Amino acid sequence: MLAALSSAVTMAAIEARRGDLWMLHAAGVAGPDGGVVVLVGESGAGKTTAVRTLARTAGYVSDETVGIDASGTVLPYRKPLSVITEGVTHKVQRSPDELALGALPAAELHLSRLILLARRPGSSDARLVPVPTSEAIAELAGQSSALVQLRRPVRTMVELIDRTGGVLRAEYGEVGDLAALLRDAASPSPSAGSEPADPAPLRLADPAPGSPGDGARYQRADAVDWCALPDDRLAVLSGHTDGSGTLRVLAGVAPTLWRAASGVRRGELVAAVDAAFACPDPGEVTDRALESLIEAGLLRASV
Repeated sequence: MLAALSSAVTMAAIEARRGDLWMLHAAGVAGPDGGVVVLVGESGAGKTTAVRTLARTAGYVSDETVGIDASGTVLPYRKPLSVITEGVTHKVQRSPDELALGALPAAELHLSRLILLARRPGSSDARLVPVPTSEAIAELAGQSSALVQLRRPVRTMVELIDRTGGVLRAEYGEVGDLAALLRDAASPSPSAGSEPADPAPLRLADPAPGSPGDGARYQRADAVDWCALPDDRLAVLSGHTDGSGTLRVLAGVAPTLWRAASGVRRGELVAAVDAAFACPDPGEVTDRALESLIEAGLLRASV
């Protein structure tokens, strides 16, 4: 009954803050200055085990869901910990007090670091690996609740990642190794990045000589949000009728075509690709990319 109740309360809390917070399937611990290290991972990744160890000397924030607003403020969710117990078919609920987990600091909680958990049982190596933003947001989106209801969700993720010095992946075998790793990661040197600017369409060059000047017009499909990434890629979050979403990271010529597709014809898109890339045959490259983008539902072609 307690396991079912814990799950029901968590789902109700997520529903209540839908559209207000970036809610991650994650554990969190807070330092004395209020900086919260968020440990992101799917079920079975070791979040509860990690927080039981880490929160003995830090503030317990959550073992299940961490909510972050657009400014980086973290809202604690100090639920009982759901502990896998040998011989018991359900997760046993154990209170933070029973487990002697730390109280929250007096300082306001704020996001300090995002860590993707990659536990590798039996491994003797432990390391923190920087994760490119284009890879990190795809993983973080998959561990987020109600992301499509959040205002500017992709740009919010990118801004918070940038502000906290980038995402790290913790590769470790035992929880003691993770604790040692996080001592080095708890106080990152935030970058001086600023909020991503509102995306703007690409300024198009004149169509290349010989390119068709008529035919279909290409238009971006509706998207919840999109944002350029630091490695010349571009992330697009599409929404579905059931309230879910799909985040895609575009690479190669696809970001150029996405930004340029504002009701223009093929010749203008070929010219944009030709201006940005050294392609032996920009027309062929453009056509292949357009076919993929249309098949993915990211672009529309109309007469």
